[in-house]
Amino acid sequence: MYEYYKSFKMFKIERDSEVGLMLESVLRKMVSVAAVFIGFGYILPSIATVIMLTYFSSQYPIETSKNIYMISGIILFIIASILLITVGVFIVVGGIQYFVGTVSQKIMFFGIMLSSFYLLCLGTGSALILQEVNLLTLLLVATAILVVASAAVYMVPSVRLKFVACLLGIVSGVFLTTATLNSQILDLVFNWNVPFPGPFMSMAILEGLTIILTSITALIYFILGNGEKPLIRVFLSMVALIYGIGVFVGSLVLSLNFLNLVWKAPWELALHGQPDWVLSIVIFWAASLGMLVIGGIVLILSACMGFTLATKQFSQL
Repeated sequence: MYEYYKSFKMFKIERDSEVGLMLESVLRKMVSVAAVFIGFGYILPSIATVIMLTYFSSQYPIETSKNIYMISGIILFIIASILLITVGVFIVVGGIQYFVGTVSQKIMFFGIMLSSFYLLCLGTGSALILQEVNLLTLLLVATAILVVASAAVYMVPSVRLKFVACLLGIVSGVFLTTATLNSQILDLVFNWNVPFPGPFMSMAILEGLTIILTSITALIYFILGNGEKPLIRVFLSMVALIYGIGVFVGSLVLSLNFLNLVWKAPWELALHGQPDWVLSIVIFWAASLGMLVIGGIVLILSACMGFTLATKQFSQL
């Protein structure tokens, strides 16, 4: 009887192991697909943003200092959009790398650096457009500096500095949330009165919370020293779930608002009297946001599967 029970238990362990490996493989593929969609979701809408910003900058004649400041700020916004396109390329490459193996640390580090320069351009550009240094511009510039500092400090093999990097990341998340909740950056140029999402295409408050949780997860990962720990998987799944919800809702709402602007173009001021090609670009912008919507959905599903795997791992402890 004991031998039968022992054989049954071994069979159950082997079956659970096979199921776990299968779920791991599916999860890896889902995360890779989500990364590719989100990467293209950064690239395609940013191309539309560059075109529209270039068009809007051409509407300001270089006659007054106010227009010069406005054009300079828009140029920095264009540079920021190009940087976001590059970040999108890094995310796509990282997603493909993760599908076949592991993501290079150089890819992640350069992606973080470019993201911080992106925020720096947005903050400086906002200051030029507003022609003043206010809370929005200060917090965006401070966030960019803190993100760079946090990533650089975390690379140093020191326990104390890892804690410092985590704290810097948490503070940067709070700063970014405060900045984006108080002002919609692109609306400074377009003035379309639509709910633009945060700098990284997610809902403002969830975007900041994602940065905070990512910093905490990085610290826990360093302390535990094993990426397969169930607790690490729980935190990573929380990050994916929060950002996935934020990017899904933020992109979907913005896309629908763009289509509403196009529909109301014949009689509302925002796009009234604009050339047909401008309306086409806005439609392309709205459609390309669908990549982020799909990426957000896949990321949410990946988070749910991550929680399932974590539960299985906790049950085996």
